Amino acid sequence: MKEFIKYFSFLLVFFLIIGLIQFNFDYIYSTIQQTDNKKKHIEICCTWGNKLADGILTYEINNAKPETKELVTSAISYWKENIQGIEFRETDSKQQVDIKISFRNDNGKVAGQTMTNFDSDGFIFNVKILLAEKAFGKQLNKNVIEYIAKHEFGHALGLGHANFNESLMSSLVYNSFNKISDCEREAVNEANKWKLIDNNSSSPQISKIKKYFC
Repeated sequence: MKEFIKYFSFLLVFFLIIGLIQFNFDYIYSTIQQTDNKKKHIEICCTWGNKLADGILTYEINNAKPETKELVTSAISYWKENIQGIEFRETDSKQQVDIKISFRNDNGKVAGQTMTNFDSDGFIFNVKILLAEKAFGKQLNKNVIEYIAKHEFGHALGLGHANFNESLMSSLVYNSFNKISDCEREAVNEANKWKLIDNNSSSPQISKIKKYFC
């Protein structure tokens, strides 16, 4: 009987130790996951396909006042200066453009919105960007309009949102962070790696990376 109790006690202690080891492993794993989520990163939404094979993305700007159009053009030019391998070409022809930018005048609750259409292979086929001069009953100043135009154009290039505020791709408007940093630049390159890094115009590949860590 004593041997049985001794053996039973041994098994009980053994399984308690195993349980504690398993618990600690789960806790450590959970902590690592939380730490990774706190690392600065920008989500990668999608990838341009054959539309980018020639290195050119066309765009048009509609329903914009001359001074407002100038702000959008400035935002696009700023991206052009910071991204090697893509030429942004404005067109006013009736042919389908790659990026269509329009201003809404309904004084709604959205200052900027990007809608992405995909082809049958899952590549970006075209993008529609909606901007506004007024939102939430307020007139947006020029700096904010240009900032939002830069932000939405980042979405058009395959970026999602950043998980930190000091980024042009933050989901909140921080007008003081309206510069394209290395993180945004490299995230666009990673999103469209097949063309901008590998320079392979014959076989576009969708980026498998969903987050670019800064």
